[in-house]
Amino acid sequence: MLPQEIYFKNGKRAVLLLHAYTGSPNDVRMLARQLEKENYTVLAPLFSGHGTPDPMNILHMTPDIWLNDAKKALKKLQDDGYEEIAVFGLSMGGVIAMTLLGENPDLFVGGGSFSSPLVPESTNQIYPNFLKYCEFMYKKITNSPEELEEKMNMVKMPLNVQLEQVFNLSKIAFDGLPNIDKPIYVAQSGQDEMFDGSSVYEIGNQLKGTYHQIIWYPNSTHVITVSKDRKQFEGDIVAFLSHIKWNEE
Repeated sequence: MLPQEIYFKNGKRAVLLLHAYTGSPNDVRMLARQLEKENYTVLAPLFSGHGTPDPMNILHMTPDIWLNDAKKALKKLQDDGYEEIAVFGLSMGGVIAMTLLGENPDLFVGGGSFSSPLVPESTNQIYPNFLKYCEFMYKKITNSPEELEEKMNMVKMPLNVQLEQVFNLSKIAFDGLPNIDKPIYVAQSGQDEMFDGSSVYEIGNQLKGTYHQIIWYPNSTHVITVSKDRKQFEGDIVAFLSHIKWNEE
C-alpha cells in the first residue's frame, strides 16, 4: 500500500507536519501519534510526486508545487475549523515550514524545523543520496543491469535542476527568518549525513528577534524522527508546544 496523508483529528490545537524530500508522511508518523496522545490534531500531507515506486515522479514536480501542497493542507485545517496552527517539517519539509512562517507568521502560533538545510550552502550530500534512493527503488522494477543504468542516467539532469530549485527555496526561507515573530523550535541531528549540522546556529542569529530554541541531538542521524534520540526529541516538541500561547487558554 502506497503512503497516504495522515490526519488525526483530536483537540482544537492543530499541528501541520511536513515530510522530507523523497519521503512520505510515514517520516513523521510516530511524532504525529505522540502529538495525538497529547490532544493535538495533526495533519501530515503527502507532497506531490512522493510515495510512489518511481523516483521520476518526484523529479517531475517542483518545490513551488510542494509549497502549494503545504498551503492547501493549511487551508484544509482552516476549513475544518482549526484556528490555531503550528507548522513543523523534517528536512525539506522544514524548509517549507519556515518559508510559510516567514511569509505569513500571523497564520501560525509557532513552528519549526528538524534537520533542515536552511542555511544556503553549496556542499551537501543530497545528490548522491538521491541517486542511492533511485538505485534502491529501480532495482525492484528493472529486469537487467542495462535497464537499471538507463533509468539512472535519466535521473541525473532533472535532479540537478530540481536541487537548484530546492537551494533557491532554502534561500527564500533563510532570508525570511527575520520576519518571524512567533516561537520557533529547531532540532538538529549531530550525526547528520546530509549536511553540516553546525550551520544550525546561523539560523539562531537570524531569529534573534523572536523566542526560539535550537536543540542539538548528538546521537541522531538525518531522519531524526526515527533516530536514536527520538523519545527525547518528541518530548522536547511536546514541551515546546505546551509553552506556546494558545488563544483558547
